[in-house]
Amino acid sequence: MVWMPRQKRSAGPTSGSEAKRHAEERVDGRREGGNRTRRRLINTAQEMLAERGEDSIRLRELTVAAQTNMESVHYHFGSLGALLQVAEAEAVEHVIDAQLAELDALSADATLHDIAAAYFRPFVQALNAPSGEGRPYMGVLVRLAVDPPAELREWLAATIQSAHDRLCERLRAVLPDVPDAELRFRIKCVGGIIVVLSGWALEPDVRGKTPEQVEDLLVPAIAGAFAGG
Repeated sequence: MVWMPRQKRSAGPTSGSEAKRHAEERVDGRREGGNRTRRRLINTAQEMLAERGEDSIRLRELTVAAQTNMESVHYHFGSLGALLQVAEAEAVEHVIDAQLAELDALSADATLHDIAAAYFRPFVQALNAPSGEGRPYMGVLVRLAVDPPAELREWLAATIQSAHDRLCERLRAVLPDVPDAELRFRIKCVGGIIVVLSGWALEPDVRGKTPEQVEDLLVPAIAGAFAGG
């Protein structure tokens, strides 16, 4: 028998590409895990902001509720304050962007009732959203509208004003005889109605109702406030 030396297995292009793929999968897995942690922190912060406002939120309490650690807050946001600002801004932008989309989708011959429903619908949707999927947005928005932190005050005013401007454009088409200043005052009054809706005062009236039923109940009141009569 002739002995032949065993040849070394070549790494070859296949094993090299597999190693690279596995490394990329590990990186992707860590990235996805980081994104999930970031999302949990934002959701938890929004829940707490809606319930109690900024001043009573403590970092350790928030991270325990989000099932993570304090280091993750510093890694993803830098500080608790920065996390709260991100959570607040997301909540406001979600509702305002939805309002703008609803108003832009209206036809040119939209009625006052149509306009009121389009403006109000995102609030109803937020109030009826499942926990963790938008429900705290209204609570956050209302708290900010009443007492915004100094760092967000200017940005918040400009963001809300963008929705008011678009709404005013629509209302002019159906209320041409109402001066612009009067229209804007009525819009502020409607904002007060929405603040009350988001609190406990109207909760018994809307409890157990579908979003459509809530719209049917409240949109006439909002349209009436816009009409001024």
